[in-house]
Amino acid sequence: MSIWVCHRRPNLPAGCSDRLFTVTKAALIFNPRAGSWRTAQRVEAIRSALTESGYETQPLPTEAPGHATELAREAAVAGAEFVFTHGGDGTLREAAAGLLGSEVAVAPIPGGTVNVVANALGLPQDPIGAVHALADAKPVEMDVGLCGEEVFLMQTSAGLDARVMGRLSPSLKRRFGRAAVAFSGLVQWSTYDYPQIDLVADGRPSRATLVAICNLPHYAGAWQMAPGASASDRALDLVVFRGTGRRQTLAFARDLVLGRHIRRRDVELIRVQEIELRGPEDLSVQLDGDTLPIRLPVTVHLADNRIRILLPKQKPAGQRA
Repeated sequence: MSIWVCHRRPNLPAGCSDRLFTVTKAALIFNPRAGSWRTAQRVEAIRSALTESGYETQPLPTEAPGHATELAREAAVAGAEFVFTHGGDGTLREAAAGLLGSEVAVAPIPGGTVNVVANALGLPQDPIGAVHALADAKPVEMDVGLCGEEVFLMQTSAGLDARVMGRLSPSLKRRFGRAAVAFSGLVQWSTYDYPQIDLVADGRPSRATLVAICNLPHYAGAWQMAPGASASDRALDLVVFRGTGRRQTLAFARDLVLGRHIRRRDVELIRVQEIELRGPEDLSVQLDGDTLPIRLPVTVHLADNRIRILLPKQKPAGQRA
């Protein structure tokens, strides 16, 4: 599925004709369930902003998990050069999966609860502001992670945070946003038993209670789980937390917010090429905010192909926003 997008040149001299403009095929994929109930109301405003920026678009709503992958793949086959996504990190991740290995560039317009990837790429959280920022954007290549066969752009993590996202009610998340995530975090933190996670990083066995395998530095918003991580260095940054118990977890969260968690004795940051998560079998694993039924053991590494993504000129991929 694809639609026509017209790129207009700004500040045309008097007498110039629209016949000079180039017309490019593109697709706009949006998740009507992402973020809050206002998402549907934003669509017309986004279309107007896209028109002002030189685009004529028709949104294509997703109907179920995984549908964005199908829509993006169909758009690429149909000859689209760009795929715009309006939704959360999950919608962007799914669209990227459909475009991996193609020359079609994806362009994220934030519309979810947190939008960590868009923030890490230097885009405003306001969707209209993001549209304006993308008006003069250029496609760049970005590394893509694989957890088994599942694509991720930001990170794969296992432990308490994945348990929180896995037990979070989608309806509550849509209604209350970050407050619902915070409430789920408190509930799971009070009952979590901190199982030991067995992993092998570049052939080195290790154990931890929380594992974050990062392609981008950001985590849960503006905080940086893996400072210095880059989506263009052909490597992953592995952060392991070995603390047990609620008090140590709170201290780790505090230090993460303050940007000093890497200095903790129970934390290690390693640049790696491949990580194998081995157990326990019921381990919760999340990819870019989505908890997926990942069967262990599973190998995490970078895909051979990269994704093309539209970025504001002033923000290279992976740089702090």
